[in-house]
Formats: sequence, C-alpha cells, structure tokens
Amino acid sequence: MSKRFLLTMLTLVVIAVAAGIAIFFAKGYTFSPAEKRIVGTGILNISSEPDAASVYIDGHLTTATNTTISSLTPKKYAIRIVKEGLIPWEKQIEIKEGLVTEVKVTLYPAIPAIYPLTFTGVTNPVLSPDGGKLAYIVPASDSSGKTIKKAGIWVWTYTKNQPISFVRSSSEPHQIVQTATSIDFSKAALKWSADSKQVLAEIGGNNYLLESDRLNSDPRDITPLLPATLKSWEEDIAAKEETRVLAVEDKALRQIASSSAFMRWSPDETKFMAGQDENKLKVYNLEDKKEYGLPQANSHIWMPDSRHIILVEDKTISVVDFDGTNKAIIYAGIFKDNFVFPWPDSSRLVVISSFPTPTASEPNLYGISLK
Repeated sequence: MSKRFLLTMLTLVVIAVAAGIAIFFAKGYTFSPAEKRIVGTGILNISSEPDAASVYIDGHLTTATNTTISSLTPKKYAIRIVKEGLIPWEKQIEIKEGLVTEVKVTLYPAIPAIYPLTFTGVTNPVLSPDGGKLAYIVPASDSSGKTIKKAGIWVWTYTKNQPISFVRSSSEPHQIVQTATSIDFSKAALKWSADSKQVLAEIGGNNYLLESDRLNSDPRDITPLLPATLKSWEEDIAAKEETRVLAVEDKALRQIASSSAFMRWSPDETKFMAGQDENKLKVYNLEDKKEYGLPQANSHIWMPDSRHIILVEDKTISVVDFDGTNKAIIYAGIFKDNFVFPWPDSSRLVVISSFPTPTASEPNLYGISLK
C-alpha cells in the first residue's frame, strides 16, 4: 500500500509540474540557451484595415495581418506594415514581458479617388455640433451670372452606414429655405444650435431661425430674441463641456482640459487635444495617462475612429495616428477655406474644391476616398 501510495503521489507531482510548465510556456515564457534560464516573452497582436498586409519586424518579412506573434523577447521592435497601392505604416513598438501588445493599423491609399458630391455650387458649409449634419448654401447664380434654381440653404443629414451619394433616397440633402426676392439666403452666415436641430441664418442684421429637418416656408425672424437665444446655446455647450471635464478622474489631466484655450474631445471621449495655440496641440490619453505631441497644422480634426487625426495645412491634408506618428499625406491641391470633415465611418474626407474648366469652376463638395 505504501509503494502504491508513493507511486500515486509521484505521478500527481509529475502531472502538476508538467501542467505548470505547460502553463508557464503558454504565458510566453521560454528557455534561453544563451542565458541558461527561463525568460519571459511578450505577444504582439497586429491587425490592419485592409487586412492581409505584409508585416516586417526589424526589417524581416515575418507574417501578414491579421495575426498574433508570440514568444517575442521584450524590447522595442521596428514594425513596418506594407501593402501594394497603400501608404506604408511604421512605428517602434515596445513588447513587454508577459503582456499582449495590440496594434491596430489603418492603411490609406497612395492615390485616393476624388469625386464630386454636389453639382450646383456650395458656399459657407457648417458642420453641426453632433457631427451628423452639414448645412451649406447654394448660391443664387454661378460665376457667369446664370441663375441657380436651387438657391438657398440646404442640409445634408448623414449616418455612419449611409452611402455617400446624392442619388434619390431618404438620405438625399434637402433644402430648408429658398432664396426669395425679399430675402437672399444665399448671402447668409450660418450657425447651428447646440442640439444640432436648428440653423441660424444671419443676413444684413436680420436673424432667421430655421428647422433643419424640413422646408421653412415662412422663416421666423428672431432678431429681438437673438441675445437670449445665443446665450442659451452657449450655456448648453458649456454645461456639456463641464460634465465631460468633471468626469476626468486624473486631476492633472482635468486641469489641462479645463484651462486650455483650445480643446477637442475624441469621439469616444477617451482622449482630447488641447493647447494654448490652435496650431500647436497635444493629445492626452485618459486611458494610459500619457501625452503626445502633434505636428503643427492650421487645424486638427479628430477622425470618427478616435485613433487618427486630420492635419489641415495650406495645400495638403494629412492623417496621423493620435500619437502624432505616421503622417500620411492624403491630398495635395486646391481646397477652400480650410474646410475638411471626415465621413462618419472614417471611409472618406469631404472638402470644397473646384477645377479650372468651364463646367467645374464653381466650388462644390468633393469626396476623397480613404478606403
């Protein structure tokens, strides 16, 4: 009985040790012949959009996205992602012992497609605070003096999964007010309400409040109520901003968010851009409590995925990772008024541009494909 008991106990010990070793190696530990000891390793999980891109690690072609690479010695690696027809991506990635490092990469086309979205002319576009609507003006006449029948103020409501087309559908842009003999709305300055439901049109001292979801056949002049209306909108915006700032748990980051002259939240509210100079901003990540410098630009705009930022410069439009790396020039050419906004699914950018031809000289909205 004693021999049988000892044999049983020995078997259990061997099984336990073997299981422990198996778990140990499954967690990324391995034996190093050079150091003659078991050392910890890390894991790299790397994905890309689009997928099936080549992955180079320290200059060596290793695998393709989307994949998991295990048993990597903890250190910094030069990671380069390449796919034909797309702008390469590269970054120094630190692999840490016993941890999985996740890398998500977006590759942008080396030669993006550019296509028109409007054809009647566009001026003074204004994006709503919620980012879901675009108000713009169709002018009363073109450069040759020809009258434009659709003159007035239009609103384009779009959603994340809506195709970017102006074909007849429920997503087609709609006119909210027509230019009339007595009121030339084609010369209006536009401003959205805080809740993105109304558009204020200012024309020569008169102020008309327009509902954004329908045609306003009898525009309401609220000039006597303008100060109170604007104050109410400003208070709503300030209250929402204060709620966001107070939700920041880190006191140092909360102070930066509340004291910066320029501050913009990422769509998922896990990061924010801030600074005293609009052209020189930093990104503050609420999750890892780190800050990242951004390249200088005329304006910085969050992409809807919260992982990338649009840089608008004098003659170029670029996209960078939120940490300021991997600057990819998407567009170089003519675009007006520094106006750029991203489509809700991050698949394209929209700009105002024109071309020096008889049929394309009027400013219109153009899409720049990112996928």
